[in-house]
Amino acid sequence: MGRLHTLELENFKSYKGNQIVGPFKQFTAIIGPNGSGKSNLMDAMCFVLGEKASNLRVKKLHDLIHGAPVGKAVANRCHVTMNYEDDDGNMRAFTRLVTGSGSEYRVDNKTVTPQQYGHALEEINVFMKAKNFLVYQGQVEQVAMKNPRELTQMFEEISRSCEFQADYDRLKAELAKAEEEAAFNLNKRRGIALEKREAKLEKDEAEKYQMLKEELESKQRQVYLLQLFYAEKMADETTSDWKRKKEIVAELTGNKAECDAAVTAKQHEHKKVLKEVHKLENKTSAKEKEVMTQKPRYVAAKQGVVHVKAKLEMANKAHSNAQRAAETHETNVVTLKQQLKDVEQKKQECETKLATESQELAMQLSDTQVNEYYGLKGEATKRCGVIDMELNKLLQEQETEKNNLQFEQRRLAHANDRVKNKEQEIERMSRQGEQLAENIVSQNNLIDDEKKNLQNLEVQVRESKERLEKVTTELNNVSRQLSEAHGDTAESERNRKRNETIENLKRIFPDRVYGRLVDLCQPSHRRFQIAITKVLAKNMMSIVCDTDETARESIIYLKEQRLAPETFLPLSVLDVHPIKEKLRELTEPRGVKLVFDVIQCNNPVARKALQFACGNALVCETPEDAKYLAYGSASDRYKAVALDGTLFERSGIISGGGQELRQRAKKWDENAIRKLKENRVKLQDELQQLHRTRKKELDVEMKRNQLIHLENRLKNTKNEHTKITSQTLKKLEQDLETLNSELSLIQPRIDEIEQRMAERVVQIEKLQHKRNVITDEVFHEFCQRINIKDIRQYEQREMRFHEEMQDQLKKFDNELDRLRNELDYLKSEDKRLKEKQEAEKVKRLTKEIEGLKKKEEEEHMTLKKLEAELEQMKMAIVSKKALVEDNDAEISVLKKAAQQAAREVAAAEKTAAALEQTILRRRHQRHSLLHQCKMNGIKLPLLQGSLADIEIDDTIPSSTTGASVSVSDSQQLSHEQMDREAQIQVDYRMLPISLREYDNDEEVKKALDKLNKEVSDSQAKISRISAPNLKAKERMEIVKEKEAETTEECELARKKARKIRLLFEKVKTDRYHLFHECFEPVSQKIDDIYKKLSRNESAQAFLGEENMEEPYLEGIAYNCVAPGKRFRPMDNLSGGEKTVAALALLFAIHARSPSPFFILDEVDAALDNTNIGKVANFICERARVDMQLIVISLKEEFYNKADAIIGIYPHPSSYTVSGMLTLDLTPYKQPQSDSYIE
Repeated sequence: MGRLHTLELENFKSYKGNQIVGPFKQFTAIIGPNGSGKSNLMDAMCFVLGEKASNLRVKKLHDLIHGAPVGKAVANRCHVTMNYEDDDGNMRAFTRLVTGSGSEYRVDNKTVTPQQYGHALEEINVFMKAKNFLVYQGQVEQVAMKNPRELTQMFEEISRSCEFQADYDRLKAELAKAEEEAAFNLNKRRGIALEKREAKLEKDEAEKYQMLKEELESKQRQVYLLQLFYAEKMADETTSDWKRKKEIVAELTGNKAECDAAVTAKQHEHKKVLKEVHKLENKTSAKEKEVMTQKPRYVAAKQGVVHVKAKLEMANKAHSNAQRAAETHETNVVTLKQQLKDVEQKKQECETKLATESQELAMQLSDTQVNEYYGLKGEATKRCGVIDMELNKLLQEQETEKNNLQFEQRRLAHANDRVKNKEQEIERMSRQGEQLAENIVSQNNLIDDEKKNLQNLEVQVRESKERLEKVTTELNNVSRQLSEAHGDTAESERNRKRNETIENLKRIFPDRVYGRLVDLCQPSHRRFQIAITKVLAKNMMSIVCDTDETARESIIYLKEQRLAPETFLPLSVLDVHPIKEKLRELTEPRGVKLVFDVIQCNNPVARKALQFACGNALVCETPEDAKYLAYGSASDRYKAVALDGTLFERSGIISGGGQELRQRAKKWDENAIRKLKENRVKLQDELQQLHRTRKKELDVEMKRNQLIHLENRLKNTKNEHTKITSQTLKKLEQDLETLNSELSLIQPRIDEIEQRMAERVVQIEKLQHKRNVITDEVFHEFCQRINIKDIRQYEQREMRFHEEMQDQLKKFDNELDRLRNELDYLKSEDKRLKEKQEAEKVKRLTKEIEGLKKKEEEEHMTLKKLEAELEQMKMAIVSKKALVEDNDAEISVLKKAAQQAAREVAAAEKTAAALEQTILRRRHQRHSLLHQCKMNGIKLPLLQGSLADIEIDDTIPSSTTGASVSVSDSQQLSHEQMDREAQIQVDYRMLPISLREYDNDEEVKKALDKLNKEVSDSQAKISRISAPNLKAKERMEIVKEKEAETTEECELARKKARKIRLLFEKVKTDRYHLFHECFEPVSQKIDDIYKKLSRNESAQAFLGEENMEEPYLEGIAYNCVAPGKRFRPMDNLSGGEKTVAALALLFAIHARSPSPFFILDEVDAALDNTNIGKVANFICERARVDMQLIVISLKEEFYNKADAIIGIYPHPSSYTVSGMLTLDLTPYKQPQSDSYIE
């Protein structure tokens, strides 16, 4: 492959004069400071390769001349020559000049056209449009930031498949439009074929329909003539009877007026008494409130007395106990004082007696013997001095121990007494605590019972209050609804009688007469009321019963009672047509429903009667919708009614909804009003009962006060019980424990003293024995003389006397000490203080209870007084109510007389009204028949007048059908209208004579039913045929002409679509081949190039089409996996990784159709040092193998690997003038080993 050798510039941009750039090596780097002219050199290369001026950063070609942009052009022309060396070493020169405002192209100094110049460049594999030789400055970053759709656009430009885009889009739109036209024409052709078949069927049916129509008109005429004849005949016969009956009515009315006046006077008197009763009831209610207010006060006072009584009872018990304790204490003190006095006296007597006995003993020895005894005693004492000292010491100690022992024994006895007293006090307090605990339990049970009673009472009051609010709200709502519906107006006499009639029938025939149809059902919404009224017509006020036998018995009853005639619907004989389910599936027109479905049936047994009255009639939103259902389809005709009451019959009869119809529709509201009134009466009764129940609120308050008193009493009892159990008993037990502790210490001390005394007795006995031996030696002779064994015999007798005397005295002393200690202890306890405190408490509670009893008595007297007054009021009410009952009885008698007079008047009026209604009904029947003839277009033979005199109104009753027994209300006609219609005389000669000779309604009805059946049969035949199109023949001709035109249009559209599809497929194929031939090599080479750029086999690059069939319509996915990293979207790669990926794509695109040289403008701008080295090594490898690379670079790490460097520098000047230097680096390059291992 050839290479770029040199580049010659003459006055191009910043390059002044003639300058030769090169020769270019396999890897040449162009360097220089910013603003020196590096980009101008790049522009020169692009210029010589055919680039447009707009891409060379100038507005016009003349600005390419050196100095021209600043108005200092150095010449009037400039040129750039590229010297290209092919593989054989031959040179080719490509020159492009700027002359004036245009450019000139030369190849080997031969002037050529731009097209020839381009072909010459393409011969050396340089494509200007694809720019397979150049990467602009910043293009690498742009490629890295492209989305899939932009990548597709780039490949389209490179592959030049975008040249087919305009034709592709245009032909695609034309193809869609042509196919749409072809499909439209085909559907149109099919529709015309269907229309042709329909036209043929219409033509066949037209004649048959016309024949049946004429036959139907003839039969309908006879029907109307028959009805008109007998309507006129019966009207004339009834008029004379009516005039006679009116005279009787006037006479009876006067009698009735007198009876009514008597009833009114008595009722006025009755109302006056009722007002007095009401006033008394209000006073009684106020007095009851006073009684209910007084009761809690009395109960509170009574409860206070009971509570204080209980406290007084406990205080009396405590006072009695304290008094007994004080008396016992005083008795004990007196007893101890007496005992102390007796013991002192006994001690004194004993001392006297001992003194006497002691003198008696001493007188038995002589004075010499006594002196001798004392002398020898002194001698013995001297000789026993040491022993006596030890013996005295032991005796003193023994005496001390004996005193201690006695003291401890006294302490033990005293402690035992105190323990016994404490135990008795603890037992007494325990019994008192148990009694209080029992009182607490009983009081708790009483409080629980009272709480339950209070809760039940509160629940009753709360429920009553809630129900009162609810009932009041409901009553207000009912009253408001009645007020809004004007439901408080007086019920008309006629309606009242009709209601009484139906009530009487239901009472006489229970479970057989169900009620009026209007009462047994109701519209699901108010907007359907008029339409339903129109459809139900006279059946609306009909009475539903079980069988025809019940209906006949009811009619007999009505006649006997001279009541108004009624229509009956016996369920057993009604001929009911089933509901057509397909009518429920109708969706057009919008909102259509079966009349039967918009009526809610309150009593299931009435559904059959309702179905009989409604049939399969439909209700629509507007008259237009109803007309469409009735006559819009030739095959299906329905009876339809609009919401405004306009009714369309299948037979063609149309009737509207006038004022009278709206008046009749108010019956539904009247039923609702009647139910509201009944509900109001029931709610008022319940409200009155709830007001009486509310009086229990006072009982609740009384119960609460009583409960508070009980809880306070329980609280005091608990406090007292707690004080005894947790304070008094605890302190007593602590004292007892202390006493027991002291008691446990005294007995060991006594045992210890007794043990020491026993040991000391042994020592004393040994010393006494030694002393006795010495004493016996001294007193030996003396004892012989006085004839005693030893001196101790004398001394023991003497000593025994003294010891006995001392023992007796000691006993007296001990007893005196005990009595004194016990007396001191008893004096230290002041029992009378406790008794005085308890007495004060009893006195205070006694005074308090006297005040409470007085208050209780006052409250009780007040309550009795109020109750007596209340009882008097109640007796007065009873008396007044008795008077009310008497007045009621008298009024009842007067009313019966008035009612009897009213019944007589009503019976006469009823008969007159019935006759009048018969006349009006006959006249209305005649009017309706003439009206129907006019509306249905039936031509009647007339002797005088015209049907034009008949006014078109909305009051056309339906004919009597089924098994109903009917006497319907006649509709009123104006006098003017009656007069006009009276002038119309019908010619009955067309009516057969046999039909004019019937004597009763039954025969007329049979004849009419027969004629109606014939009419119905004819109508059924016509309805099955449906009304044909009388212009079917003309329609057939029009359809044939349209068929021919459509066939031709369809063929032309099909051919046009086929032709456009062929053209579109060709452009599509050409565009796909160009795109795929470019994309496929790039997608195959990009992974290998990316591995080499990354210098790592683990790196991966993938280029995939989102649309495999037509890739240029959607995006191209370009993803790279950097070495050592997981897969991430292109947007998440670092800047350096994105640049390397973009370079890989650019090198892969260049490798697909390689040019002899590849120019890169500052592709290293976004690379770091690591990636710069990788890219530089890759470029060096490619330069050594198959590519000449010319790179404009700013980084030394990149351009130091080049084979040659072209340095660009600016000359000092007022504007940029570039100079250049070329350096061959091959002599300075060292052999480098490639670190990348394939």
